[in-house]
Amino acid sequence: MHRVLALSMLLLAKGAVDAAPKVEPAKFGWYTDYAAGKAEAKRTGKPMLLVFRCEP
Repeated sequence: MHRVLALSMLLLAKGAVDAAPKVEPAKFGWYTDYAAGKAEAKRTGKPMLLVFRCEP
């Protein structure tokens, strides 16, 4: 019973992730190019925040 419940929850979670809309970084002012982001940080005098992640 617990295995069926766990499997059902896993499949529901996967479906929610697959259905999530793709985020457009430019819409939020994010840079996906390191050199462009670094140049903008230097131009504005603001610090950079780097996020490393793996997308399937």
